[in-house]
Amino acid sequence: MKVAVVGGGLAGLAAALDLVDAGHDVTVLEARPTLGGAVQTLPERKGDPGPPPDNGQHIALGCFTEYLRFLDRIGESGSYLRTRLGLPVLGTDGRFATIAPSLPALLRYSHLPLRDRSRLPATILRLRSAHSQPQETFGALLRRLGETTRSIDRFWDVFIRPALNLPADEVDAEAGLFTVRTALLGPRANSDLVLPAKPLGLMHGDAAGRALGDRIRLEQRVETLDQLDADAVVLAVPPRESARLLGEAEPALEDSPIVSVHLWFDQPILDAPLAALLGTDAHWVFDRGRLLGHAPRAPGQYLTVVSSGVPELLEVRGRELVERIAGQLTERLGEAELLWSRVSREPYATIALRPGVQRPGVETSHLNMARAGAWTDTGWPATMESAIRSGRRAAQHILSGASARVTA
Repeated sequence: MKVAVVGGGLAGLAAALDLVDAGHDVTVLEARPTLGGAVQTLPERKGDPGPPPDNGQHIALGCFTEYLRFLDRIGESGSYLRTRLGLPVLGTDGRFATIAPSLPALLRYSHLPLRDRSRLPATILRLRSAHSQPQETFGALLRRLGETTRSIDRFWDVFIRPALNLPADEVDAEAGLFTVRTALLGPRANSDLVLPAKPLGLMHGDAAGRALGDRIRLEQRVETLDQLDADAVVLAVPPRESARLLGEAEPALEDSPIVSVHLWFDQPILDAPLAALLGTDAHWVFDRGRLLGHAPRAPGQYLTVVSSGVPELLEVRGRELVERIAGQLTERLGEAELLWSRVSREPYATIALRPGVQRPGVETSHLNMARAGAWTDTGWPATMESAIRSGRRAAQHILSGASARVTA
């Protein structure tokens, strides 16, 4: 069977690999000059420190089983660091506290007063069986269980916001419940942090391209499905493009952006490999040189700051944004001279999982076509894990249809 996979992001690559492994003739058509979709390394510019920056710092968790399987399939199982969950959080008072999945750690979390801290273990356990109400946000659900605005701002949003790309008071309650139950209330290893130890482009798009070989067609935009010479098609493209190709109405999905600012200071100011900064636009800051085992130049430090679900930052000019973020870091972490900077904006990074959002599934109105993408209804938030699961599900849909046609 000849299968065309339209889109070379994680979803399309995962679908293509499964179809190849099943013995089919697969062609991947990608409009960009590189594979990987939303998981990219930025094109190198003169003066960039090495390695070149990525379009944000993508983090996985131990519960991302299909994503980790994908990395193994393309030969990149050694390209990440896996550690137990421990999230350093820097408060407005300059003190660090750590979020970790244990009772002692919760009770030591000093960014909350003792009353709020002592409530956390009970709330987490109640989330195991809690039920959301129609059109309820996760923040509203937490308040029903006794949490305060202070605990949501200083504890829950620290990991809910980067995981779901929206704050707790905006994201769907079911998405928040899924995240807590899967990552914090599942097996211990589910909460492990999985951090890339290589540039994203190398360990995703480039590696998958080697695995798929001459089946890849880059800079090949598909204008119409009529141009495809295939028995079956996997559409692994963003929602509006998918609707255009299928001749469907655009799904009622809102985008949620991610803005990243890459900074090289003349001296180290962050002692940890990563940290959250409360009360700033710098939701998370990562020591990119340390994580990738490559400092750009001694004695400086190469940091990446990620701000999740912040449409207001899309409108801030590059130099103004750099000064704003760098100023917040040095005010909190210590003075240093900024030597280099670069901004990357992803206005369509994920869909916004607000209450009531309906995501389409794998099936389309065409029997020989399947839909894929992190934005589709995989049962997971719009993460790398969701992208891989959607691609595998689309491949299975195509294979099941082919089997049924052969049997008939």
